[in-house]
Amino acid sequence: MADEWDPLWRRWHERRAPTRGIHLDCAAAGRTSSATISAVAVHMRLEAELGAYVAQSAAAETLTGLRSDLAALFGLPRDGVALVESASAALRALLSCWPLPKGAAVAVAPSEWGPNLAAFAAAGMQVVLLDADEHGVVDIDRLQHRMITNPPALVHITQVAAHRGLVQPVATIARACREAGIPLWIDAAQAVGHVDTAIGPDAVYATGRKWLCGPRGVGFLGISERWWSSLQVQHHVLAASDEPTVLAMESDDANVAGRIGLAVAVGELLDDTPAAAYRRLDEVGAATRAALDGLPGWTVEPANGSAITALRPTAGQDVAAVRDVLLVEHGILTTASMPARAPHDLAEPLLRISPHVDCSAEQREALRHALYTNG
Repeated sequence: MADEWDPLWRRWHERRAPTRGIHLDCAAAGRTSSATISAVAVHMRLEAELGAYVAQSAAAETLTGLRSDLAALFGLPRDGVALVESASAALRALLSCWPLPKGAAVAVAPSEWGPNLAAFAAAGMQVVLLDADEHGVVDIDRLQHRMITNPPALVHITQVAAHRGLVQPVATIARACREAGIPLWIDAAQAVGHVDTAIGPDAVYATGRKWLCGPRGVGFLGISERWWSSLQVQHHVLAASDEPTVLAMESDDANVAGRIGLAVAVGELLDDTPAAAYRRLDEVGAATRAALDGLPGWTVEPANGSAITALRPTAGQDVAAVRDVLLVEHGILTTASMPARAPHDLAEPLLRISPHVDCSAEQREALRHALYTNG
């Protein structure tokens, strides 16, 4: 893969200011482009000059365009997308408005994100684990059998695991759920901008700060039209009487400047063509795993179509300490994935590497050398 000669690499790289080191942590927060930063600053200045709500009204067309672009990424109608503060806020909103019976069973993969499990427990739901193969991929045959013999009230899938390069077959899962008449919710926080998400789920939610490289503090949720009339949404007092049901889930007091910035970031992805970005990220993940394969003291965890690479320590290393050494002594940003991130899947910490499309061979070699020296 000739990194710097790839057109997508060049466009993505040239849109951003140089890093102070090597950024390999997009699964935590991606690098915003200069245009995104500028859009946020311009809107904040308008808030100061015109008044916050006047500036928000003037930005209505941009925000409507953002909802439309996000809806297209998920295969949903524009009026089915609401802008919120984070993926966590989106999940709370879904749990508060969805018509679920008390003590409802929610089926999840063993790799489910830990905070989601905590949110289900707080809502009084019963969590049941779906069967998966040796790599953690949901077993579709077993899923279909469960739908017949012991159907849950809801299936919830984290499309791309946050702690390792695991991608669930959500399109196939969605078909199985539709055939059984069971709603499917998707946590797309690590998926949107990373892999194909256009499957038209019953509900989906994410944050804009990861692979979309938008500002922090902006998330969104999408809901299929067939559920709108069933939602128990409390319209806020100032809402227009004809406001779409899902749109009424947006908060009055919002980070509008961040939403404007996300509109720019999503527009850049669409300009690059999402499919091209997904292919490039798949290549980057494969190249990263190949570069780290055989590294003494570490085992590369298997992956299936993700830019995320996870390293398992085999020589008793303290992963959190290694992460700190990489950052402080080598300027390489990574993440220590602790077991609480996926308590049914993670028995020990993993070192997570999550580069974006502009990761170069030189950066991968620098990481390998730093780990060989200090890990």
